[in-house]
Amino acid sequence: MQLGQAIAQIRKERGLTQEAFAKVFNVTRQTVSNWENEKSYPDLSTLVKISDEFNVSLDVLLKGDFHMVKDIDKKIKKQPFYIGIIIGLIVIVIALFSFIYVNDKRLSDTTKDYADFILNSVVSIEIHDSQSGELITKYGDKSSIDKVNAILDIENWEKVENIDKNISPIYTLELYCNTTKQDTDDDINEITIYSNGKYVSFFTTSPGVKQKYKANIDITELIGK
Repeated sequence: MQLGQAIAQIRKERGLTQEAFAKVFNVTRQTVSNWENEKSYPDLSTLVKISDEFNVSLDVLLKGDFHMVKDIDKKIKKQPFYIGIIIGLIVIVIALFSFIYVNDKRLSDTTKDYADFILNSVVSIEIHDSQSGELITKYGDKSSIDKVNAILDIENWEKVENIDKNISPIYTLELYCNTTKQDTDDDINEITIYSNGKYVSFFTTSPGVKQKYKANIDITELIGK
């Protein structure tokens, strides 16, 4: 008996219409009609469900249907091929996300690297009150500049998208690489410290970008209070 005939016989013996039979296996009535007319075959998992639902052996369903057995055998042989494609796609997706993550981190680190480079190149650092602009203190020798660099701890800054609007800037560090430019805006590099040193932003007129970071700066040690 062909598989289509076997399915039709099982359905009729249970008094089920094609539509009722289709609902049991979450398919359309047309699909059941195609099975019974040998226009298509159920997949292996559906055959197992039919076997379990109506307590019919798979041997009974498949016995004598050479074409169906051949179709199942072909699908089984194709499984390693499809599995290989799926694994390949997963690897590509993981690699893509890894590239995006590393690239984003690299961009963030580039800003920090630039800030670190500036701090190691400056000849003086002025710390101003961000609200009034008043000069609070100034560092003009290498040892004190190195001390500022250590307090800022740029390596451990963590990039953030925004700083809470309720947190105000309290100190601005103006970095000068050339004493002749201290009274001009030709190439100002600024580090702004917010609140109690929890946040910081780095700004340079070229390219005119302010990058924001979460930090942990010891304000007292920085301004000598």
